[in-house]
Amino acid sequence: MKTYNAFVSLIREWANRDEEVLSNTIVTDCMDYAVDKAYRTLRIQALESTVQYSSTELADYTTAEHGRTITELLAPSDLIEYIQIRSVDSNGVTQRVFNEKTDIRTFYDPYAEKYSGLAYWTRIGNTAVLSPGYKENTEESVYLHYYRKLEALNERYEPTVENANLDSSYLVELGAGETAPVDYKTGVAVDTVNLKKAVYTANVNGAVVNVVFYDGSTPDGSIPAADVSETLTITQADYYGQLLPNWFRDDNQRVLLYGALSEAFIYLNEPDTAQMYLQMYMAEINALNQDENTKKASGGNIQINVNGYGLI
Repeated sequence: MKTYNAFVSLIREWANRDEEVLSNTIVTDCMDYAVDKAYRTLRIQALESTVQYSSTELADYTTAEHGRTITELLAPSDLIEYIQIRSVDSNGVTQRVFNEKTDIRTFYDPYAEKYSGLAYWTRIGNTAVLSPGYKENTEESVYLHYYRKLEALNERYEPTVENANLDSSYLVELGAGETAPVDYKTGVAVDTVNLKKAVYTANVNGAVVNVVFYDGSTPDGSIPAADVSETLTITQADYYGQLLPNWFRDDNQRVLLYGALSEAFIYLNEPDTAQMYLQMYMAEINALNQDENTKKASGGNIQINVNGYGLI
């Protein structure tokens, strides 16, 4: 796993250009362009996500229209492509799967043929419109499964007391005289927070019993004292958040590397080299998509249901 700044340096090394020719700002833009381009065609498990709409939300989103009800679900802001929409009851048992997707005109045309009037939908802008709408007595929630955009390549955990007490590995402690690293994307040091760390250790063997973080302004006297069998040590320091995991940066670096280099050589006005890296970039994406298709088809027999009228 490379840090964000290390990846910027890696791209510059591959491009064989110094920072005066290929600045940090240009390289980070090229990385963003490569990721945006990948979202057009890359369809892998790492990009899958699910959002749940509760019964309260569904009731608010459901309206009557021309003798039927419809439910309008605002799509998640990170949505790339819909995969599946289904409703479940209070026990989690699937009630309906919205297999039929129609165009907008067919959806609203009461005389247009639909192979099932029990569950169909259409997309209007960033909204998925379901018909018939939410069924209050039988459905508890709706799950929307979709391909999503990931967090930004340089996104970090927010350094807070709450995060620290959930899992202190989210944070990095700055030592005396150390400063937070400069983020190559923004050009400024990452956000820090001043915290006090209370460490309770056992007197018998010095083993850590508990660690609790407090805001840096918390008086030492307000921190609970240790039991007679323990020792309390209080330290104070500045902390910043670790980088969030990111599939492009952590798990398949070649996609990000080749894509960013293609964009970088477009900027450097070297079209032949840009085209070479573009071909390598697309080859990686195609290979990953093929691997994903193989995984989906493995482990059993594939069955496809076809609804319609056929000739015998």
